[in-house]
Amino acid sequence: MSKTISVDYIWNKELALQTSKLFYDYDMRHSAKRYIGWFFVALVQFGIVGALKHESYGILYISTFLVFYWYFGRWVLRKRVLVNFYKKNMPKKVKVHFDIDGKGLHKDENLISWEEITKITELENGVLVQSLHDMLFFQNSAFGSADAFKEFLALAKEKGKL
Repeated sequence: MSKTISVDYIWNKELALQTSKLFYDYDMRHSAKRYIGWFFVALVQFGIVGALKHESYGILYISTFLVFYWYFGRWVLRKRVLVNFYKKNMPKKVKVHFDIDGKGLHKDENLISWEEITKITELENGVLVQSLHDMLFFQNSAFGSADAFKEFLALAKEKGKL
């Protein structure tokens, strides 16, 4: 493929949070971290047995707290940290432009080669691009046309990243 695919979007706080949430959800469903949550749920069950048989409530309280933190509190805390970071360190809106070709993803003078990209995941409203150093999210609308989006997916599949 010799054609260059252009990706243009505005990076802002909302897109940063959306990207982080998509990666967070994807990572929690597809990594070994999900087993930690299952361990906390099992701990709650032991806590219930301990509370009913021995009137010992310590493990039940601790494990219940851990389950609520793991499944509900982590994203809330992470979102708060991201919002504070974004307020302090990022401008309001940044125009981002990528040119994608057979060599990789070009942004200004930087190149993310196809060898550096570990995985591309197609989602309902865009694609997550995981590289050795970065995580990118391109909304479908960033490609400009449905044909450009399909060309990107075909190129990613050709490179073995999809």
